[in-house]
Amino acid sequence: MTHGGSLTFVVASWIKMPIKSAGYAGFRAPSGSITTLHEDDFFHNRQVVSLGDTLHLDSAHAD
Repeated sequence: MTHGGSLTFVVASWIKMPIKSAGYAGFRAPSGSITTLHEDDFFHNRQVVSLGDTLHLDSAHAD
């Protein structure tokens, strides 16, 4: 879990964004959301699969 702009630094670090460029990026997500990061096992490319997914929250209110 992260608060405020912390997610920006987590994602920027994950994709190996130069620290000088991190100030120009903004990765935001709602509270309780899930961000999925993936690294390819062969090439070791890093990908932001989903950012701020809240679909799991909808199922909690389905009952």
